[in-house]
Amino acid sequence: MLATTTEVPVAGPAALRVLMPPQQSGRQLRSLRPVAAVAAATLVTVGAIHAAWAAGSTWPYQDARTLSRSVLGVPEARTDFPPPGLTLLVTGALTVTGAAALARTSTKAKVREASRLLTLPAATVLALRGVGGFAQSLLAPNASTPEFRRNDLRIYSPLCLGLAAGLFSLERSDKVESK
Repeated sequence: MLATTTEVPVAGPAALRVLMPPQQSGRQLRSLRPVAAVAAATLVTVGAIHAAWAAGSTWPYQDARTLSRSVLGVPEARTDFPPPGLTLLVTGALTVTGAAALARTSTKAKVREASRLLTLPAATVLALRGVGGFAQSLLAPNASTPEFRRNDLRIYSPLCLGLAAGLFSLERSDKVESK
């Protein structure tokens, strides 16, 4: 069985080439499915946690004050902080990005191209959040609570960078560009 390849022109300005999807064979797409599945499962799980918080849960913490200190980095909890609507917006973004990650390995080129419009910006935002989180926690330690800094350095920033790397890796091509 021959592997199918999506042919994409590579001539033209570099800025336009960046916008073009990579050439990926059926074999390449199959090899990326585990990465897409792990990224999607992680994004949806984090989205579900945000949905629980929007519904009023403080899991995995016992109270709103500890949740605020540990997750938001603010010393005092307010009953509406963060607002449930905003938290649900984050839930939706994470869930849609998870679905788009799975779609990046579709056998249909149009589906891959459309999902790429979501995964690339999401990967960029996650990378910026990861780097920014490390920078803030290391360079401005008094900008947030000690609980948040500990979680940010151990969980949040590494998770964001890992998810960004996973989403960016879906761009990998099995074609070698000649110069």
